Amino acid sequence: MRIAVFTDNDFNKVNGVTTTLRALLRWAPADLQIRIYTADDRGVDEPQYYSRRAPGAAIPFYRGMNLYYPPLWAYLRQLRRDRIELIHLTTPGPVGIAALFSAWRLQLPMVGSFHTDLATYTTLLSRSRLLGRIVGRYVRWPYGRCERVLVPSQATGTALSRAGVAPGKHVLWQRGVDPESFSPARRSVSLRLRWRALSDTTVVMYVGRISREKNLDAFAAVEERLIRSGRPYRMVFVGDGPMHAELQARFPGAILTGSVPHGDVGEYLASADVFAFPSRTDTAGNVVLEAQAAGLPVVVGDEGGPRENVWPGRSALVTSARDDQSFAAAVERLVCDSSLRAAMAAEARALALTRDWRAALAPLFATYRQTIADHAAVTTNLVPAATVDQSLLAESLHDLS
Repeated sequence: MRIAVFTDNDFNKVNGVTTTLRALLRWAPADLQIRIYTADDRGVDEPQYYSRRAPGAAIPFYRGMNLYYPPLWAYLRQLRRDRIELIHLTTPGPVGIAALFSAWRLQLPMVGSFHTDLATYTTLLSRSRLLGRIVGRYVRWPYGRCERVLVPSQATGTALSRAGVAPGKHVLWQRGVDPESFSPARRSVSLRLRWRALSDTTVVMYVGRISREKNLDAFAAVEERLIRSGRPYRMVFVGDGPMHAELQARFPGAILTGSVPHGDVGEYLASADVFAFPSRTDTAGNVVLEAQAAGLPVVVGDEGGPRENVWPGRSALVTSARDDQSFAAAVERLVCDSSLRAAMAAEARALALTRDWRAALAPLFATYRQTIADHAAVTTNLVPAATVDQSLLAESLHDLS
């Protein structure tokens, strides 16, 4: 079975989507031949990855992120050469629209997977509810044409159903983690020294895009409480984005690492002590699983997908997503209680070991197989009119003879 996965997230980007797609390629079973279709400013043609060089433009309100506009006919030619049987749409950008066009043109079945809440992101970044509603209505279009839509959490599925995005078509596809790449064994003393974090210093870490939609304002309350506690601590922000300079000015004692290669993130996480993730907009939060695999107790809010990737009270403290003081109090509790921190770190690692990528990808692979089988059954039952006419003609000639 040959599958083309269309995404606007080329592999030059480091985010939850590319992490998931890399795992998809790595763990694909023998009966599924999967190839990524995307676009960037270089162009790549490899057995599992086809990127078309294309003109690009910055995403409005999302500085530092580009979208590329690929030639549709080039994709069609490549899909035919690859003998693709199913298209998987992962993003509703220009490459996602190319997926929609290709599926229609080649009469191929299409499934979708939902990764980013673009409507909410648009509202937060543009500060316009109207623009957010327009984006939300737009998103219904490509996903509504999918046979099935895979969602990373129950919360996301519920929100999409309420918004009228492919209701009744949702399949739960939770994320996984590589427990070898993300492991407590990767803790680095030299990295902690670079952060000026001595042995008695508790490192509170955030990993992700440094942008307003991640609710990073919550760290103001965290810093205020930690200062009052009198405990030695260091806040470390791993990632980059438009709030970088603002965050550095607000937290002069914090370490802002900038963008880090995904292969190094496991070492950074393992070298911290507490993982704090205040985002209310993440549909999954892969990094929450990665932090737990690295042996970190986590603090998350009670909205969005991350809360479904923890054991509340065991591997994580789940707080009110819209109460920064509640979030800050949970972080302070872990910083001040080393025994609780150690117990929850062990539980975090145990949870991660139950969420390896092989098991996590099973619903996706099953969806691929079922959708292709359903399409083949429908196609087999549809006999072209020309074929029917020829059959009737043959029977008539036989009768005459």
